[in-house]
Amino acid sequence: MAETFQEKTEQPTEKRLEEAKKKGQIAQSRELPLCLMFLFTAIFLYFMASHGFHQIFKVYVNYISNINLDVNSANIFSILSFGAYRWAWIMMPFFALLIVLSLSGTILQTGFMWSAEAMQFKLEKLNPLNGIKRLFSKRSAIEVLKAIVKITVLAYIAYSIIMHELPSILSLPGKDPGMIISYLGSTCFYLAIKVGIIFLFIGALDFLFQKWQHKKDLMMTHQEVKEEFKEREGNPLVKSRIRSLQREMARRRMIEDVKTADVIITNPTHFAIGLKYQFGIMPAPKIVAKGAGFVAEKIKEVARLHDVPMMENKPLAQALFYAVKVGDYIPEQFYIIVAELLAEVYRQRNRSRI
Repeated sequence: MAETFQEKTEQPTEKRLEEAKKKGQIAQSRELPLCLMFLFTAIFLYFMASHGFHQIFKVYVNYISNINLDVNSANIFSILSFGAYRWAWIMMPFFALLIVLSLSGTILQTGFMWSAEAMQFKLEKLNPLNGIKRLFSKRSAIEVLKAIVKITVLAYIAYSIIMHELPSILSLPGKDPGMIISYLGSTCFYLAIKVGIIFLFIGALDFLFQKWQHKKDLMMTHQEVKEEFKEREGNPLVKSRIRSLQREMARRRMIEDVKTADVIITNPTHFAIGLKYQFGIMPAPKIVAKGAGFVAEKIKEVARLHDVPMMENKPLAQALFYAVKVGDYIPEQFYIIVAELLAEVYRQRNRSRI
């Protein structure tokens, strides 16, 4: 029961973060793309206002110049197509900018990411109980708080600008319409820039908060970390058993190779080293078996059963046991002493044949 209620005190692992990313669960702020869109759209409209007014004026001139023409489908189509073309010139750059800003705001936070699982239809999303829970959740309360902060900031900035510009606003009625429009445009632009920068700062703070909240939501218990480690690295008990079986198989192969050895060098009781040499084939004698204690006794037992000669040489047995692995050729410093030993083995073998 204690394992069931463990606290989530461990940081999420890379695997946990990757799985969440595949499900579309990533840290991102919805405020940041909106702030970027608001700020750069204001800049775009300010500098493209003359272009827009120019296109609208062309539509107006085209309509006035064709107003006295006969009313027929060709004339109506010409007026409408000209107006549609000019409106496209006005709106297409605006919509293109909105799309670019929306994508940029998301890519800046998450990078290029595609999650098919996040787009799958799930019935639990239609469950009204889940919707009510989300409505009264901590996350919803934070969203409401952010909305209140944004409205408060917007109202304060608008109030401060209006109060600052109040004398100029009161003097507008007696001025030229073009000057009024220019003044209102520059004032609105200043308001939009100021609001956009502050909202961008709020969006950046919200992004940092979302990253912190995302990691907190993915926190793991100590048991979950252990289970994930087992899945990734394998169960330690199973791995230990596999290594034990591998050692046993290697030992059996080594014992089988004792039958092919030319000589067994003994300690005599502690170590046993099996040597094999094929003239013209091997560059040097090779260790085909070695062991200490029980394994050494097993090597000597197999050697006796298959008439493999055994020779006692304590220093050589100890040196070869610690210096050379099974399957490796002996180092050069052992050539002379091993050659003398093999020569003695071959002499004894020849005598036994006579």
